[in-house]
Parts: sequence; structure tokens; C-alpha cells
Amino acid sequence: MSLESEFEAIPIGFDLGEWELVLDEETVNTHADLMQWQAREVIDQLRCAPPGMSIGLHPRMQFAKFTNLKAAIWAKSEHEFLKPFKMGTRIRIRGRIVDKFIKRGRFYKVAEFETLDENGEIIMRSRETGINVE
Repeated sequence: MSLESEFEAIPIGFDLGEWELVLDEETVNTHADLMQWQAREVIDQLRCAPPGMSIGLHPRMQFAKFTNLKAAIWAKSEHEFLKPFKMGTRIRIRGRIVDKFIKRGRFYKVAEFETLDENGEIIMRSRETGINVE
């Protein structure tokens, strides 16, 4: 199946599923170290995780659903942080495809993601545009 035919088959509204992440101390500190997070007092004193911890799961969610997709390039990324990511909690990330288009021969898809806390309250919204490549 070609990249174009696979792209055409993606319906608007396609559900990317839901992933969970536990913001335990080891996970948060490992992420902070990898990202070279400088504001360690946010973690150590306020007991909050870096706000972008869930963003890295967004492409993984798409690659899990589009198993023939070998590579993608982020073209645009917007995030709205509504509440802190509190350490010791379990967050859920859910996503869906909201648009797709072809521009200059490239295949773009737009996905929206919501990150929710344990109470089901939205703590972050994201909208990301990516280019599918072969």
C-alpha cells in the first residue's frame, strides 16, 4: 500500500486511543534528566512534573495506530497548559485526527490531544501537525 493510499484511508475523527502515564518520582526525574530540565525546584519543592511530560507520547500514539508509518516530521505544535502535572498521580492522554491535507506534495495530518488528571479534568490540550514521509 502506498503512502498516498494509506493517507487517504485515514478518516477525520480517527481515534488514536488513550495512554496512561504514572508521574512517579523515578519517571519524572528520568524525564527531567533527559530533557536537561533546569527548574529542579518545581520537581523537588512543588512536587510537579515538567509540563511537557506527555508530549513525547503523542507521536508514539500515532505510530502505534499507523503501523505502516515509518517516519513523520513535526511541522507545528501548540500546547495549552491548564493545570500542573502533580507528582504521584496517573494521567491519561487521548487523541484523535482532526484534519488532513496535502500541500506541495506532502501529506499532513493534524491531531489533537488532551491530557487528563485522575479526576478526569483536562490539564493540557495539544494540537500538532505532522508530515507523513516514506
